[in-house]
Amino acid sequence: MFFQTVLVSVIAILLGLALNLAGYRFFMILLPIWAFFAGFSATATAITGFWGTGFLTTIFSWVLGLLIGLLFAALAYLFYYVAIVILGASVGYLLGVGFMTWLGFKLGLVTVLVGLALATIFALGVWYLKVPKVLIIVLTALAGAASLLAGLFLALGIIPLTDLEWGLVGAVIRQSGWWTLVYLAVAGVGAWVQWQMIAPSYQLDAYTRELALA
Repeated sequence: MFFQTVLVSVIAILLGLALNLAGYRFFMILLPIWAFFAGFSATATAITGFWGTGFLTTIFSWVLGLLIGLLFAALAYLFYYVAIVILGASVGYLLGVGFMTWLGFKLGLVTVLVGLALATIFALGVWYLKVPKVLIIVLTALAGAASLLAGLFLALGIIPLTDLEWGLVGAVIRQSGWWTLVYLAVAGVGAWVQWQMIAPSYQLDAYTRELALA
């Protein structure tokens, strides 16, 4: 378990930093990696919630998680809009499960269904809004902040690997109400940094042009 914890924490920290601070600039490189990571962890979380098994304690959860993760990664690599939808859906799912955790719900059928419902709403919203640059920045900043903080928590021994059954967001904010504010602050800083990278060549009215061209 020690080796798995170290490996997951390093991957989560590096991926979190990249997504949080440069998610838009390196979008096409980072999204397949995030899609695999999110697909794997979300599948494992859903299996735990539906069947009440321990997090990643069965061969079935590992195999299905790897298959879903690879499928999401392949789709994100091959299709630009699918990559955005997966990003939106995964962030929605993490926020949904995290919100239920914040309310004090245990991981179970209701929590997973709320996560799936929010994932659907985010996916449809991303598709309807035609993926403006600002939306990509916000979503990657939120995803990156969750991955970064969860990875740091694992590395520092604040949480065990099994706490990821609550999802990246849930694993962070269930520690303390203050960590919810820290999570939002880190996401905000990441979004600001990303915006500064594209601001010189991007105007707010460009969103209208993007919609017209989509």
